[in-house]
Amino acid sequence: MRISILLLSLLFTTNFCATADVPNAVQTAAPYLVRIETIGGHEKVGREFANEGTSTGILLDKEGYILTGAFNFLHDPTSILLVFPDGTKKVANKIATDHLRMLTLLKANDFTGGEMTPLPMRSKESIRVGERCIAVGAVFSAEPNVALGIISGKDRIWGKAIQTDAAIGPNNYGGLLIDMQGNALGIPVPLSMMSQEVAAGAEMYDGGVGMVIPWEDAMTLLPKYKEGKDLLPGLLGFGFKENQTFIGEPVIVAVRPDSPAANAGLNVGVRIVRIDGVPMPTALAVTKNIRKRYADETLTIVFAREGAEQTVSLTATANN
Repeated sequence: MRISILLLSLLFTTNFCATADVPNAVQTAAPYLVRIETIGGHEKVGREFANEGTSTGILLDKEGYILTGAFNFLHDPTSILLVFPDGTKKVANKIATDHLRMLTLLKANDFTGGEMTPLPMRSKESIRVGERCIAVGAVFSAEPNVALGIISGKDRIWGKAIQTDAAIGPNNYGGLLIDMQGNALGIPVPLSMMSQEVAAGAEMYDGGVGMVIPWEDAMTLLPKYKEGKDLLPGLLGFGFKENQTFIGEPVIVAVRPDSPAANAGLNVGVRIVRIDGVPMPTALAVTKNIRKRYADETLTIVFAREGAEQTVSLTATANN
């Protein structure tokens, strides 16, 4: 009996301490959360209905750049209004959209922000499966909306995303996933392994399967976003047997005519050996590597044909 009471006491204390960390962590992230209000635009995008509404973005710097989710702009709104934590309102312009990782960069007009400390962050490698995390958004009021969970997976959606069981949905798309100290882990967005449609993955929201683009990846890509040109998924033009994507060898079974792969001389039956110097032992390894690539990105591929290795450079084209 004493042992049971002791274990229960320890469990309660551990859970209480973890929960007690949440307000402090949220307070650390709150100054960077911006409410985004959109007006006008298309009523329907593809098969998805879209309408004006409220979402969340993240203030990056004193220049007024805001990073958010592309899902929030499916309907191509005619007006974008930013509401900062202090109540200041600014009109924003869309600078660029990353159609592979579903992120959008905005810039506030006439922004006169002072010096600010960059948002604290964690590297991808330091994030551990099973650790507690918090999804935060700014859609309802001056106080952030909060969802608590754990990191339930890494390297998801062909290596692009972190997975969490925290409630991820329109309430916090484009907001932040943080750790218990308030460090940025990533940006919640809808993503799917089965489709690259603009709203793919949105049907899973609040279902215990949430996808998050690592903050480290977003910051690495930020200079490209600031150039003002959309980033599009890249296409190389070869594929493997559908039922062997996860377990099969990387032997090509199909090549799209007039694709980068076809133009480089890759054909059915060749085996991919290395990409940019990294060994590719399986079809899954190749697929994860190329599904993260953008149009105009160049890869060095070593492949084997009849036992002899050859090297080619392929530049991906836009996969619209």
